[in-house]
Amino acid sequence: METQMWQDYCLNSGNVFLGNDINLISSGEDAFPLIIKKVKAARKFIFIEVYSFSDDHIGRAFGDMLAKKVRQGVKVYIIYDSIGSLSTGGNFFKKMRREGIKVKEYHQAVPWKPHWNLFKRDHRKLLCIDGETAFIGGFNISEYYAPKSMGGRGWKDVVAEIKGDIVSAIEKEFLSSWERCRGLKEDLHGLNAGEKSGFNNGTMPASIVSASGIRDRMSIRRSYKYAIEKAKEYIFITNAYFLPDKIIYRKLIKAAKKGVDIRIITPFNTDHPYVRWASWALYSNMIKSGIKIYEWQGAILHSKAAVIDGIWSSVGSHNLDHRSLYYNLELNVNVFDKKFGGEMADMFFGDLKNSRRITMADCKNRRLLSKMGSKVLYFFRSWL
Repeated sequence: METQMWQDYCLNSGNVFLGNDINLISSGEDAFPLIIKKVKAARKFIFIEVYSFSDDHIGRAFGDMLAKKVRQGVKVYIIYDSIGSLSTGGNFFKKMRREGIKVKEYHQAVPWKPHWNLFKRDHRKLLCIDGETAFIGGFNISEYYAPKSMGGRGWKDVVAEIKGDIVSAIEKEFLSSWERCRGLKEDLHGLNAGEKSGFNNGTMPASIVSASGIRDRMSIRRSYKYAIEKAKEYIFITNAYFLPDKIIYRKLIKAAKKGVDIRIITPFNTDHPYVRWASWALYSNMIKSGIKIYEWQGAILHSKAAVIDGIWSSVGSHNLDHRSLYYNLELNVNVFDKKFGGEMADMFFGDLKNSRRITMADCKNRRLLSKMGSKVLYFFRSWL
């Protein structure tokens, strides 16, 4: 009966790994120290794939830590996105390479070269260690995402620490990205990465959903759509750039009209204010349909998380916007477990305490210029 319950929310049960132990980390304040602890304990290899690896005090400290691991005999491989790390000078990564760290750049920002694509970026955030542990979430290696206790800016993020059968699938995603990137061919076969370790006895079913190429481009959206259709009690979404395509938008409206409790937390403070303004074009009709919308009032919200009925949960890099749907490489972990789902719901209600609910009065009382601006930006949402 328990198995049947989670399968009801799962689009493809054949892609589910059953033996996992997944820990929800609700803030960078907790995530960064744990990540650093795990990296320092690495014995064989470290895979890092991030959108942004910054040349700031956090990035330099992380780089020094990785260089030390190389001197200890650990193999370190990094993929960073060219646009996401545009402000990081080439000398920063050259230094890493001199220290023995294997580094590749995704889609180099050189518009004069053929097949260059400004929009198709590697937006994934993952870390794999020794075939035993993986981290997936919205974090980058930058002072923006680091906690204030480490001299960072304390952006609000969600991270999943993962152990178990699914780690091998996450490693395969990294290896696939590594092959996509230009550069010297490195022999990674001796690491036994992507092979099941069999060391963990976890019980949480989970799957990896990846936006990576034509065949899988819509896989994350499809998993969201399916779970939303199956929702009976509630849908809680926290998303940094909430600008859903028409299919997800309509599914949410339909679910709300069926009586599903739908609550969405979006940011008030944001690094991309034009996305927030475009999102406001949707709010009036969503609120009329019974959807409750809130704006997080703390430091910049960068989380990408959702929980449905306490059974289906998703954490990762995927934003509910056009860019994540059509262009970016993205990676989420979907967890089908009541305990994890309960923790996700508790986290959501905790975040509501620091969020302000948007009302119909707020929508109606906006200045005419603001309303027009939102509609124009929503019209051009494909470019945001």
